Amino acid sequence: MVALAEELEIPVDAGTDQHRLLRAITKQLLDFARAGKRVALCIDESQAMPLDTLEALRLLTNLETEKRKLLQVVLFGQPELDHKLQAESIRQLRQRIVFEQKLVGLARDEVGAYVMHRLAVAGYSGQPLLRSRALAALHQASRGVPRLVNILMHKAMLLAYGENSRSVENRHVRAAVQDTPAATPARRWWWPVLRASS
Repeated sequence: MVALAEELEIPVDAGTDQHRLLRAITKQLLDFARAGKRVALCIDESQAMPLDTLEALRLLTNLETEKRKLLQVVLFGQPELDHKLQAESIRQLRQRIVFEQKLVGLARDEVGAYVMHRLAVAGYSGQPLLRSRALAALHQASRGVPRLVNILMHKAMLLAYGENSRSVENRHVRAAVQDTPAATPARRWWWPVLRASS
């Protein structure tokens, strides 16, 4: 709550207890509401928040006028957040969640477009760097997760650069995957043949 108070430009003394802090936040939010302003609290990586902090968020979601909530809370987090929200101690917070969206990984063509966009932002304007098989391997290994796409592509480009290659080949992506524990290893394209002896 101290961080929220600071964002709302509320002076906070070191010894301020939670009750007084909540009153000060409520007053400031009411002032914003009277001025016709809406306040949204967006928290990234919220799966790392302790249960006590999540419970404090519940108290903030109680703040409302007769017509609307004074504070909208938006949580962004990894799948571990879902597990944390199942805790009995914060079930009341879970009951207050109105909208929930799970993001899935990018599709193969979206991974290619994403890589090209990142390269364009960095100043690259040449031909696509990824060969077709390399793109397929990148998509499969990253599961379409942008953070993993970035890591694997960075490593694969370094390997290609080390070979003085103008394109990222399948072997570069495979080597990057082997060097990245979070990546999904490539599936084998062959299946062992089982033979029964007579």
